[in-house]
Order: sequence, then C-alpha cells, then structure tokens
Amino acid sequence: MNDTDDARDSGRAQERNDTTGIVVGVDGSPASRSALEWAARAAADRGLELLVLHALSMPVIGAPLGHTLRMPPSQELTDWSAHLLREAVDHATRAHPGLEVRTRVSMVDPAHALLTASRTAAMVVMGSRGLGGVASAFLGSVSIRVSAHAPCSVVVVPAPGEAAAGGERRERESRGRVVVGLDGSHDAETALRFAFDEAARTGAELVAVHAWTVSVPLDVTAFAAAAYAADREDLAVHADRYVRAVVEETRGERAEDVPVRFAVVEDQAAHALLSQGEDADLIVVGSRGRGGFTGLLLGSVGQSVLHHARVPVAVVRPRTEEAGD
Repeated sequence: MNDTDDARDSGRAQERNDTTGIVVGVDGSPASRSALEWAARAAADRGLELLVLHALSMPVIGAPLGHTLRMPPSQELTDWSAHLLREAVDHATRAHPGLEVRTRVSMVDPAHALLTASRTAAMVVMGSRGLGGVASAFLGSVSIRVSAHAPCSVVVVPAPGEAAAGGERRERESRGRVVVGLDGSHDAETALRFAFDEAARTGAELVAVHAWTVSVPLDVTAFAAAAYAADREDLAVHADRYVRAVVEETRGERAEDVPVRFAVVEDQAAHALLSQGEDADLIVVGSRGRGGFTGLLLGSVGQSVLHHARVPVAVVRPRTEEAGD
C-alpha cells in the first residue's frame, strides 16, 4: 500500500488513523539502507507493521491572494521515488517474509515528514546521514532534530562504512552487546527497559554504564588529602550499588536470562558510553538526563553520543512525554 502526504501538513488527519508501527526514512543513501535493515528486523521481531517513508522536500511557491502551493514533483522524481520505495519493500520482505510493509511519499522536508509520522509510531528509525547535495534527505542535522522532537523513541543507524573498527557490521547471529547509560533519572530507567527488551529479543549481553565524577577542589593540594580519596571511594561504592539495584528492579520476566555486565567508571558520561559501546550492536540513551531542563528535548550526553557513535544509537523517550516540533 502506498500513501502520499498532501502539501499542507503531511497528511495529519491520515496520520491519526495509522496503526502504530515502526517508521523508517529512506533516501537511497548507504545509511538509509542500513536503517531500513535495522527497522525491518525490529518490526518483524515485534510483530509490527513497517512504514517506509521517503520525503521529496518540494519547495513552496507563492499563489494569488496570498496563498501558497507546494511545487509538484517532476515525472522523473516521481518515478525515482517509486523505484526507491519498491526496492525498499522488496529488500525488507525478502529478509523478513510475512512482514507487513506500507510506503509513503511526503512532499515536505524529511524532518517534518518523520516527525509527523512519529506521532503514532512505536519507533522511528533513520540513517545518521543521507545523500549529499540537492538530493539530500537524511542529513545529520535531521537526525538530531528528529531525535530531539519525536514523541517516540528514535534509532539512528550509521552507514556500513562508519562502523567501528573491524569493518562490516556483524550479522544478527553474532550480535553480542547492548550498552545503556544510567544516571538516576526517570528517562534513564525508561532507556534501561528498552535496552533489556532489545537484549532479550536478540540474545545479547546488556552492559549497564554509569559514569561519575568528583568535583574538583579549589585547593589543588586537596587532591592528595585522605578526605578526597575517601569521597572518591564513597562515590564509587554508592554508584555501583545504585546501578546494580536499578538493573535488578527493572529486569522483568522476559529479560531474566539476559546476562548483565556493569561498567561503573569515573569518567564523563558521553565518553564512557562511547568507549563501552565502541563495537556494540546498540547504544541506548534517555532523551534527557538527570537535572535536564524540561525544554531541553535532547540532553547534551545524547547529542554527543549521536554525533560520535559508529554504531546504532537509540534515543528513548517515554511515549507519554510531549515533544513538539
């Protein structure tokens, strides 16, 4: 089935009637092909529908009486878009027979199209970067914007060439690690539930990462003081205790057999996650961390991880959280 968004608001009325599923943006780039593969596997594993979305970014032009119209695509662009979506459907259904797949062409820009679709989606999946130049669709800035504003969880997938040292990404049967960041916030606990679910579904190990730091004393000589050393040791003990407790409280029946490794380190949070997740299958972060401002829809740690990770990153947001564009 193929849907086309209208020029005014990407078919908002139609979006409200869609069944909840997984949305993936495609533009023909290597990163979007990797995103399609990730999204198809996730939809098949969850028994959800996959919506494959392509955005044309048609420009708005003026019209009489102050109205505006969106320029219609050329026949060449329409044909190319249809070919791209047919290839995407064929690729997804060959890998996952029985997967229900729909396609949609949007006239608006990619970020707007994905955010509109995200209102009723269980998850949005997109490539970290898209095609360059005029044909560009899913650039890094779009990934950041959608991750920050979508009301559902967003997974950003790099192109195969961006994978961590070791070359091509491993196939599913050899997947091994899901890394999740914990900082004591509600969003981090939501991310942990997501990470447990993914680890249980794929047979992976879960690595629970908590980074802590000690405030630098004004008097540099205090670094050698016994009190400072005691504070560091106390923080390390409390941090380890917190991580182990929240993991066991969050682990459900479905994840009771998931092996867990703890990485409680003195480090900056983003660096710790990137180090532990260097060759992981997925890094999971909450949309905001401890102490985050309500208006800050994507925390600094999440942004840093998205910018630098060479593996897929899931930015997890509670579905009830309101996030606007």
